[in-house]
Amino acid sequence: MLKPRDPETLNILTEYENYSVTSHSYDTTRQPIGMEVILGCFAASNTCPLHEQIILDAGCGTGNYLQAIHNKVGICHGIEVNEGMLAQAQNKFGNGSHVNLDHGSLLNLPYPDDFFDGIMCNQVIHHLDDPGKTDAFPNVKAMLFACYRVLRPHGVLVLNLCSRQQLVDGFWWADLIPKIVDKMAARIPSLDFTGKMLEAVGFQKGGIIVPLHETLQGQSYCDPKGPLQKSFRDGDSTWALLSEAELHQTLERIHAMNEDGSIIEYLDEREKRRKRVGQTTFIFARK
Repeated sequence: MLKPRDPETLNILTEYENYSVTSHSYDTTRQPIGMEVILGCFAASNTCPLHEQIILDAGCGTGNYLQAIHNKVGICHGIEVNEGMLAQAQNKFGNGSHVNLDHGSLLNLPYPDDFFDGIMCNQVIHHLDDPGKTDAFPNVKAMLFACYRVLRPHGVLVLNLCSRQQLVDGFWWADLIPKIVDKMAARIPSLDFTGKMLEAVGFQKGGIIVPLHETLQGQSYCDPKGPLQKSFRDGDSTWALLSEAELHQTLERIHAMNEDGSIIEYLDEREKRRKRVGQTTFIFARK
């Protein structure tokens, strides 16, 4: 089993997206997806019945996944490093709720050993490591160690991430910004490498599930003019990797495609690709 690095020596979050600002509009386009997958993984654990389980949302953001799951389990905890996102989550749950929110790092979870029955981590991994410094993903490894420590024996960890193929074919605008998609792909370990990290930490193999028909941005996803609005772009941090010049050029192209009508055929072709690969992949493993 690998030994974890000291979390204090690790970069907590490579925050290329200003979530303190985008948190205010994040929920206008972003949806929790794969809830049946997540709940099914938790229900299949051998710790206790689902309605009694203590669940952690690691990197809970605005709390949209917590909002979807909290009335189906015993107690929910969410931890988030960005104060703007955490504030939005706090607004969703009043006093007396069985949802507990904490400000903190995923690399040094402030919970006792063997505390949770299940942990979900949704679309967070690409924020943990700077690909310009390493391709070994030390912060992702540190997060996995932290999750292993606070999970009970037989507890389940569910990771929600995008494969490279999903980044390329699962988002209709990706074809317009291929260099930026490459930058994003470099931030996410491959499915094979993620599996090897999980095993090195001590997790037992679970499985991989791809929900083909759900999109992260829900009904707004296929809006041909969506990217022209900042609130739409705030729902996908890939846009934050573009320079001002790159963003301007891309938006000009989308505007022109809308004007001449070519966007309709373009979207149709891109949707065929998305429906073959999906947008996200769920990897689950057991302690």
